[in-house]
Amino acid sequence: MATSKNPLLKGFRGHIDKLIVVKQYPGDRTIITAYPDISKVKPNKAQLAAKSRFANAVAYAKETMNHPQDKEQAALRLANRKGSLYHALIAEYMQQHPAK
Repeated sequence: MATSKNPLLKGFRGHIDKLIVVKQYPGDRTIITAYPDISKVKPNKAQLAAKSRFANAVAYAKETMNHPQDKEQAALRLANRKGSLYHALIAEYMQQHPAK
């Protein structure tokens, strides 16, 4: 990990060609690190279940958004939501289908 004072990297964040990562921290600190290699990381059963549950929530939200009648009903049902209807539908699904 290296700290950079290069003005060209000021305000830049993200990865460069999946080789290095540039991070911005408070106090005008720019940190440069190697791109993480997570190819050998094996998710456990709980992580796979959570990923599947979220994928189902996204599918539910997309399906609802693609049908005008369902979308209208959802908008009425979730009228007091914060944020977009799409995200509210995902949250609704996640609440109705808790993790086991």
